Amino acid sequence: MLKTTQSHRIPSSTVMRPARRDSYPRRIVGCVLLFAGIVGTAGGRIDACLSAADLPSDVGNSVELAAAAQGVQRIAAHRGAMLDRPENTIAAIERAIEAGATAVEIDIRTSRDGKLLLMHDSKVNRTTNGTGRVNDLSWAELEKLDAGSWFGAEYAAEQVPSLDQILQVCRGRIEVQLDLKEEGAAYADRIAASVKAHGEPTRMVVAVRSVEQAKQIKQRLPEVSTLIFLRKKGQLDSFLAAKVDFLRPQIAWLENDPALLKKIRDGGAKIHFDATTATSEKVLPLLKYRPESLLCDDPAQLVKTLAQLKKKAKGI
Repeated sequence: MLKTTQSHRIPSSTVMRPARRDSYPRRIVGCVLLFAGIVGTAGGRIDACLSAADLPSDVGNSVELAAAAQGVQRIAAHRGAMLDRPENTIAAIERAIEAGATAVEIDIRTSRDGKLLLMHDSKVNRTTNGTGRVNDLSWAELEKLDAGSWFGAEYAAEQVPSLDQILQVCRGRIEVQLDLKEEGAAYADRIAASVKAHGEPTRMVVAVRSVEQAKQIKQRLPEVSTLIFLRKKGQLDSFLAAKVDFLRPQIAWLENDPALLKKIRDGGAKIHFDATTATSEKVLPLLKYRPESLLCDDPAQLVKTLAQLKKKAKGI
C-alpha cells in the first residue's frame, strides 16, 4: 500500500542527494582552469593536478588533448541534469537539453501493473514523498507522487514520468540512453513496444545487464545501440562476441593491461566512461583512453570543459 508524507526532504547529513548548482563548489585550481599550466609546444607539460606522467605520449600537449576532446561524440546527462534538477524528471531532461547534452540517460523500472517509468532506486522513498517498492505500486499510485520537493520546493509539481512520456519529450530533440533496471523477456517486450511507439530507435542506446539481455534487446530493436557497464574483466569476451556497441571498462584494467584498449576497439566496441561532475580533474584522466562517450551529472560543465580543450589547440 502506498504511503505518502507531507514532507519527504532528505536530511542534509545524508549523502543521497546530489549538490545543487547554487551550492556546488567550483574549485578554481590549475586543472579547472583547463591547462593553464600547459607550457611548451612539443611535449607539453601539465602542472597543477596532473603531471606529464598521467598522460600517454600521444596525449601530452594541447593539440592532442583537443583531439581527444573532439573524439567525444556523446555527452550523456546522468538521470537528466541531476545536479541542477531532481533526477529522472521532465525538469531534469529539459535542463539537459538546454545545457547542450547530446543524450539523456534515464533509469527504467516497471509498476505493479506493467507500466514502464523512470526511477533509479528499487523503492520510491528517496526521490518522492511516497514509500514502497516500485514493483509493488500501481501506475495510478506512482504518477500521483511528488518527485521534486526532495530536491527543492520549486519542483513540487514534478511527477514520476512514464517512459512513453519521456520518449515523446525527447523525440527529435535529444538522444535517449535507457538504463535497464530489470530483466526478463516480458520486460524486454515492454521496452521494445514503448520505443517503437514513441521513440527513435536509431538515436537510442540501451544499457543492458547481461549478454542475454543484450541479445533480447537486439532481437526486438535491431536499430538501437547497446552498452554494458563491465564489472568483471572476465566478461569482456562474451560481451564483445555479443557485439555490444559501447563498453565501460574499469580504468584500473586499462592501466594494468595496455593491450586491453586495443582488444576492445578491435572487437568493435566504443569506449564509455563516467565523468561525474565533468570538471577537468575528472575528464583529463579519461581522455587518455580516447572515449567516444561520457556520462556526467553536470552536462553544462562537460560541454564547457570539452569546448575549452578544443579551443586550446586553436590558440583561442
